[in-house]
Amino acid sequence: MSRDRQSFERPPRPGGEESEARKGRRFNPFLIFGIAVFAVAAFYVLLIVVTIADDIFLPGNEFKIGIDLPGVDSGENPEVADINQRINIVFLGLDRRLGVPEHTAARTDSVFVLTIDPFSKTAGVFSIPRDLLVEIPNGSGGYYMDRINVVWETGEFVYDGYDGGGTGLVKDTIEHNFGIPIDNYVILDFGDFIDLVDEVGGVDIDVPEYVADFDYTEYQGSGGYAVEFLPGPEHMDGQRALAYARIRKGSNDFKRIERQQLVIQATADKAFSLDLLFDPAKALDLYGKFKSAVQSDISDLRVPGLAKLAQQVGSDNIRMISLASATYPCGSGCSGAVLLADWDKVEELKAQVFADGKIQAEGALVELQNGTGQQGLDEEFASLLRRRGISEQDLLLTDAVAVRSRTLIVDLSGKEYTAQKLAEWLNLPGDRIVDISDPAAAGFTGSTGDIVVVLGSDARLTTAVLPTGN
Repeated sequence: MSRDRQSFERPPRPGGEESEARKGRRFNPFLIFGIAVFAVAAFYVLLIVVTIADDIFLPGNEFKIGIDLPGVDSGENPEVADINQRINIVFLGLDRRLGVPEHTAARTDSVFVLTIDPFSKTAGVFSIPRDLLVEIPNGSGGYYMDRINVVWETGEFVYDGYDGGGTGLVKDTIEHNFGIPIDNYVILDFGDFIDLVDEVGGVDIDVPEYVADFDYTEYQGSGGYAVEFLPGPEHMDGQRALAYARIRKGSNDFKRIERQQLVIQATADKAFSLDLLFDPAKALDLYGKFKSAVQSDISDLRVPGLAKLAQQVGSDNIRMISLASATYPCGSGCSGAVLLADWDKVEELKAQVFADGKIQAEGALVELQNGTGQQGLDEEFASLLRRRGISEQDLLLTDAVAVRSRTLIVDLSGKEYTAQKLAEWLNLPGDRIVDISDPAAAGFTGSTGDIVVVLGSDARLTTAVLPTGN
């Protein structure tokens, strides 16, 4: 017999029925919109923080997010860094002999600025002679004149409460006199230097010329001994490399700077050969061994990023420049060994390490031919190029075979970036650049330069783009 069954209905759970007000809160659009806005705002703030932080910790290797938002760094960098975008670190070698307490007043035996372009992946060392006369802040808004080697000692031990102490005064002095903003400092004394060179296993230097000091000492109160360096390759430990970098007898301060730069280059080459800068962990370990001895304001957190950048630069893209050729003796007008500067020449030398890094990397030999019929116009343009960072060694001045009506730039070696910059500085259109395949280049294929600039009678250097600061 069949029965009619009633359909089953699940009884409601106790308290399971929701009020209309509660249902309305669940689907409140204003609440949902508020949560979404908060989430987007939080993500936006995080994006700003992250993209600012990677500029600091991953210079030249920032995250590329591919969008342009206010306050957010997209990670898209220019081709080259200007002087304010570079990483500028001043190195101070103290003339504090072994055995002297660490907090003893001392002058700086060497001063140089290491500058790195994180975008073009180039670097330079800008060495300043220790006896150069500069304007030093007096702590009260004015300046006085003295040698640059007294600056750190003055700020550290003479001034009372100068902002940043000795290194603060060094930073301010360099920026005031040379227009170079300093980001960080590193201070080494003799013992630090010896340990650093020994840690990498010594350095190999091809000694260019004989130099000796038969009464050399690096220990306080100890007698002198003879050190002698013969021309040719030599492997040096830390103590030997220090002596080579320090001695002045039988030489002069300019030659001494050259020797210091050879030691710097050799140390960099050795670090690269041991892969110390190719592995951020190794770089951090090496830095950690010296941070208690070497005084520096470079954060440990930045070391891996700087090591990666150093790996990308490599030792071949480090240009060494000394201000020696831009200085001359003060003479009887000064007390002691004091050097004065030709500041126009200083600007030319400065441009070789702080100007366009891609021009530095291309290293084009630029041949200038004066086809204007006006004597000296090629010299005038050469001076402009030196202030743009093209070194005197990379400029070659020759006579043009005939007067030309139009200025022409002939790129014989594929140095396209430099060729384009030359046209830009002369306010020339792009069609004035020809490469070796162009029929117009036929008469220049035997030229010595990578790029030949033939100044025609239309060249007006008064309208050329002059440097306005790096």
